[in-house]
Amino acid sequence: MESAKEIGGLTAVSREVPDDRTREIAPSLRPEIWPSVGQLLCLSNEELRGIDPLVMNLVVAKGIPCFADLDIGHYVRLADQWASDIRHRLPRAEAHFHRSSANWKNDIRFFRLGIVCWYVDEVLGVTYPDELADAEGDLYADAMNVFLNGLMDRRRGSCASMPTLHVAIGWRLGWPVSLACAGTHLFCRYDDGEVIHNIEATTFGRGGFRSHPDDCYREQYRIPDIAVSCGSDLRAVTAREMLGLFIAIRAFHHATVHEMREAEVGLLLARHLFPTNRLLYGSQMEASIQCGLRLFDRGEEGHPANVGHKLREWLRAPDYGNFWTTITTETENANNDNAPGNQRIAAAW
Repeated sequence: MESAKEIGGLTAVSREVPDDRTREIAPSLRPEIWPSVGQLLCLSNEELRGIDPLVMNLVVAKGIPCFADLDIGHYVRLADQWASDIRHRLPRAEAHFHRSSANWKNDIRFFRLGIVCWYVDEVLGVTYPDELADAEGDLYADAMNVFLNGLMDRRRGSCASMPTLHVAIGWRLGWPVSLACAGTHLFCRYDDGEVIHNIEATTFGRGGFRSHPDDCYREQYRIPDIAVSCGSDLRAVTAREMLGLFIAIRAFHHATVHEMREAEVGLLLARHLFPTNRLLYGSQMEASIQCGLRLFDRGEEGHPANVGHKLREWLRAPDYGNFWTTITTETENANNDNAPGNQRIAAAW
């Protein structure tokens, strides 16, 4: 059953799923009215939660010239088909759970997440090829490696796109899934307020289901306590923060192909949307420094070396703590739901 409603001026379709395995699927935008990044920025947090993560991902991807004519509707329909197939397989699959529930933490939610992993691995044949895993920074040179259209066309992806596919499918099934960060790595995280399950989406072969505890990510990616306490890593990100991550992925592509001005602008916007993320902070600073080197002669006011001297002075100042508190508060206020800053930034997009 379908019912239309307005979301931030955009007509959306809400599909009800008559099955207790899934709650109502959040709204899915009609193809003729895909939003721009600017329109997404103007949505409230609640409205943004109703936007398909796949749509968010591909709307951002369309900002790359080679993806300008991307048919978002094609990928939405394809993801809908995959989610529908999984939904129809669940009743039969769950009979196996009830015969051996102890193998699945006695948690039907954990089992269902495993079914999605099995489906993506065995039915769709999605892999993370060795040449991409070893590519490091060059991974972003080909945007097909990091956005969902590339993964869905080629059936190969990376930690930038594979967990996003899991989130897009889980969103269609009505599950509380989102992306989570572990330093430079992204994974899928289920969090319904009662239980948390991490899903390592980059594994494949033999069902492709790996669920690691937070401590495993802490050790593998050397995540310090401050990265967790500040809100950067090891938690489910909000829809607005997820949009920021997608914009950052596009910015990393721009940086890899030496379009530093586009990279800096993208990372500034990404930081506005996800101000506590440490990777975005460091990446934006690097991009801004590189841009600054082209704007000033050495020794001039504004040259990065000059800013470095000022920074050392600030860090030695007795009121350094107060200075940092002021800057942090201003950043958080700018990211508040419906803050005027969001409207001003959206106007530029």
